Amino acid sequence: MLKISVNMRKTILVIAWMVAVVSYAQQLPDTHFEDWSRTYNGDAQLVNWNGSNVSQVGMKFTFMFQKPGRTGSCAYVTDREIGAIGITATGPGYMSLGQPWQYMKGLTIKSATAGTEGGIAWTHRPDTIAVWVKRTGANTDKEDFHILYYSWIGTAKSHQYKNKVGGCTSTERINEESDIRSATNGNECGIDQPVKQVAEGWYRARAKYNDWTLIKVPILYKNDGRPTMCNVIFSAGNYPAFRANDGLYDGNGLYVDDVELIYSSRIDRLTINGTVWKEFNPNSEAVQTVSLTALGVTGDGLRVAGYRGIGTLTNIKGEKARFNGRKLGANEMTVEPGEINGKPWTITVKAEDGSSVHTYRLKIVK
Repeated sequence: MLKISVNMRKTILVIAWMVAVVSYAQQLPDTHFEDWSRTYNGDAQLVNWNGSNVSQVGMKFTFMFQKPGRTGSCAYVTDREIGAIGITATGPGYMSLGQPWQYMKGLTIKSATAGTEGGIAWTHRPDTIAVWVKRTGANTDKEDFHILYYSWIGTAKSHQYKNKVGGCTSTERINEESDIRSATNGNECGIDQPVKQVAEGWYRARAKYNDWTLIKVPILYKNDGRPTMCNVIFSAGNYPAFRANDGLYDGNGLYVDDVELIYSSRIDRLTINGTVWKEFNPNSEAVQTVSLTALGVTGDGLRVAGYRGIGTLTNIKGEKARFNGRKLGANEMTVEPGEINGKPWTITVKAEDGSSVHTYRLKIVK
């Protein structure tokens, strides 16, 4: 019988803890929305997430609330009609890792603009954002709710943003969402200092969910870059205010709980010497055969590459933005060469967070 000493037990526990950290460390802060130790206008607020709360001429209006969740507590955001000294408008209810902002020049409602600034320091490249939601309200069929993830490299700056009536209102912002998402929700008033956007996952729908519903949103990649920051937005209605295809509806709400970033060990697209092998099956564990002649590949040296995060997003104007994906690096994908017309080639793919491994076998023939 194998005896394990106290020191060995401690070593095993430390190793197990380290494996758990590697597998699950690359997540967003407070993914279960349990830390409500801040307050705004007397209402409990999350510490790591920010609501689109409004302060207007000395009055405060809360847009994010603590509610009983799918597990423990959850966050609830809702569109609200707010007003002070005769200025009334419906504001978007949303929450973000960045800071929601609103600005109005003087007391002119036509100059009103809004958005989200900043995010969190971030170097990871997840493949899916999954979150449990409930969507309620009398007008859920009239406006979209949004789930949004985006990451970038650098610091964006601009000094004017689209307002309620389609003009531009002057206000300086750093890392504003519309200055980063230039292809899908770009700042129509111009970007002073652009950045390199790395990734985006965006889901919107006009739907009502009375029960907790799991939504998984693929994250698409524009390039191979490693981001320096990311932001996440969960919005009950059209986001941001007056930049969407329709208006905002008082009472439309979104419950959000148990968000998770998923890291994949699959290949979306496989290339051989730069040519896409269209018949490649990313879900197969069997030996797959590829003909170099049919693929149009010649020469003795073979270069096998894998890509992930490929797809298209359509913005609120119907314009399509293509994301060509990112090439998997040597720390994620290794190739053990085989023989042409002989021993299969073995491709091992690791999820970026170490949570899974997938092995492909290719029989390459002439």
